Amino acid sequence: MTEDKYADFPTLLVLEVTGMLDAAVVVDAIFKAADISLIESLRTGGGRIAIWAGGELSAINTATDAAYLALADSREARSCIFTLPSDVVREFMSMSVSA
Repeated sequence: MTEDKYADFPTLLVLEVTGMLDAAVVVDAIFKAADISLIESLRTGGGRIAIWAGGELSAINTATDAAYLALADSREARSCIFTLPSDVVREFMSMSVSA
C-alpha cells in the first residue's frame, strides 16, 4: 500500500454508525460479505464511529448491503460510496482521519 492509504482503491466506502457494538456488527458483516480492505476507523464524536474501507465497486456495494442488513433491526447507519474519488476527496479523507 502506498503512503496515501486511499490511493490504492478505485472505490471508497465510508460507513458511520452509533456505538462500538454497531461498529463491530458492521465490520463483521462487511468483511464476511466482500473482499474489501479496512483503511481506518475513527470515533467522530457523539458516540458515532466512522469506518473507511476500499475495494472494487462491486465488492463495496456488496459490503454496503451487508452492513444495512446486519443493522436491519432499527439501528442507524449512514454511508457514502466514492467511485473513482478525486484527489480532493482523497486528501480530505486523509486529513479527516489524521485530525
